[in-house]
Amino acid sequence: MDTRVLSASLRAAPQHLQPVAVTPLTAQLADPDIERAYRQHRFVGDRRRALLLVALVALVSTLNVLGDAFAAMQGAPLMAALARPLATSLVPLAVILLIMRVRTPSMLELVMVGATLIGAGGRMTMLSFHPEMIELWPAWMAASLFIFYLYMPVRLAVSLAMAVALSVIAPVWWWQLQHPDIPIGEVLRGITWLLLINAIGYAAANSLQRSLRAQFAQQYALEQLLSTDALTGIASRRRFDTALEREWRRCARARAPLSLLMIDVDHFKAYNDRCGHQQGDECLRRVATLLSEAVGRPGDLVARFGGEEFVCLLPEVGQAGARAVATRLIATLHRAAIAHPASPLGPRLTVSIGVATATELSGEPTALFALADQLMYAAKNAGRNQYVLGELGERPRQARAAA
Repeated sequence: MDTRVLSASLRAAPQHLQPVAVTPLTAQLADPDIERAYRQHRFVGDRRRALLLVALVALVSTLNVLGDAFAAMQGAPLMAALARPLATSLVPLAVILLIMRVRTPSMLELVMVGATLIGAGGRMTMLSFHPEMIELWPAWMAASLFIFYLYMPVRLAVSLAMAVALSVIAPVWWWQLQHPDIPIGEVLRGITWLLLINAIGYAAANSLQRSLRAQFAQQYALEQLLSTDALTGIASRRRFDTALEREWRRCARARAPLSLLMIDVDHFKAYNDRCGHQQGDECLRRVATLLSEAVGRPGDLVARFGGEEFVCLLPEVGQAGARAVATRLIATLHRAAIAHPASPLGPRLTVSIGVATATELSGEPTALFALADQLMYAAKNAGRNQYVLGELGERPRQARAAA
């Protein structure tokens, strides 16, 4: 998620939409972006938990196969004895293979709901053909509800929907099978127990889900606060350093170029001396906004490096694309016509940019940063209000941007 967008949303959102707020009934983070981030953060652990759950089901089914195979060795018909447990073993194995291919929280949730429907339907069908096992249904119901509320890697609303559906369908099915023999008192007692289990399960799941999300949201908000520059509202140097390391590794794996722009506001000390530091802070905020709007791509990062210096990280952008971005940044500031009454270059505020590109990403990303810094100083020494291009391993080339 873009830090600039998040920072703006934190400042503008009303209190009930702050990312630390969790909805009381569905136990979801009120901010949908933070909710998606939470689910993605939990995805690996949720998938591991889903695999463990289905593996346990597969293990129980396998033990049933072995037991029925032993019974068949004692004289029972082999195919009749093995057909049911083999079918119940193959389904969990197929679900395990499907879960291993899942890559998003939504798909994992969909797979788990589908597997639950198939499993519950199969269990009810099996008990329908084996009336002598019908006494097992209360234990099966209680275990199923416990798993739905406290173990299934799905949202609370989905858990509640599955639990309510099972709590309605299973008693009706049980009543249809046992209607001639079942006392009305036992029916009422079963319904009471179902209501109690659902109430306890929902309360426990709601408390757990709210607690986990609140902890994540507070940590997430703190990380975003630390990665946001307090003055300008764009990414801070801390976030830039992290992004540079990450994008360097990613572009190296993808064999893609990586470009970095080092941007310095020309004669900014003179601006502060003439206009005052308060106006200077407002000027830096305006420059940060213009740079962020001019870059364009969601994957690019504009950050304040310190003082009047900014950086722009351009993943998967070669030298031609980086040059186009540098030209656009200089033109954007020229059109904005921010007054600089103390500049020897003219009445407008200008910037000098070092444009560094790496196509062979070996070694450390600090080399790219050092090159961009060197090129920026080359642009300043050449007269400012321009950019200088360079590529790792090549000689820098100077180019004056059209103003």
